[in-house]
Amino acid sequence: MLFITDPGGKAIDGVKVNVMGPVDREATSPSIGATRIDGLRAGTYRVRFTHEKFITFEKEIVWRAGTATPELSVTLNPAPAPPPPPPPPAPVVAAAPAAPKLPPPGTPKTVSLPDYIEKNFISNREPQKESLIGCSGVGQAMLWQVRDPWNGRQHESADGMLYVVGGDGRLKLGDREFTVSAGAFAVVPRGTSYSLSRSGRSPLVVLAVLAGAPCAVN
Repeated sequence: MLFITDPGGKAIDGVKVNVMGPVDREATSPSIGATRIDGLRAGTYRVRFTHEKFITFEKEIVWRAGTATPELSVTLNPAPAPPPPPPPPAPVVAAAPAAPKLPPPGTPKTVSLPDYIEKNFISNREPQKESLIGCSGVGQAMLWQVRDPWNGRQHESADGMLYVVGGDGRLKLGDREFTVSAGAFAVVPRGTSYSLSRSGRSPLVVLAVLAGAPCAVN
């Protein structure tokens, strides 16, 4: 008979007992009393005790012919608690792109556009005239005076903002064409093809701000 207890002396039920030797036997311990193994013959046996909550234990016993069936007391130690699951992997956070390095700002200035236009008015022999008004960092302001059509315009690395200062004309943006006069405003995204032409006797005068373009020397 087998008496299976925990370290405190309490009987453990549900222990699987495997007896291996001259004959093999298997039994499960009850909640009260001893575990009986019947049908054994004299000889040497290896007895294994298995329970999910206790450390597996093996013991060898010898039963000689002519002796009483051996009684065996076994104490099983609790199995250690399973290790905690590993923490989930930390989410991969993409590094923020580095901010582009900007060129130094320009020098503050003011300009009277009517006076500037009067002093730099386009001549009758010039089809177009382009004048730099001012620039700072990655933006520049240009004054455009147009007598003859100015076709095939495009800025690959700058967004354009156009304000008509004087005159009448036509602005073609991509496949669309618009009539413009003093006070008209238009946005030309980078890479967009556009054209400017005048409609009356006076030149078309446009203040153009190019944002993103390298600052020209002023």
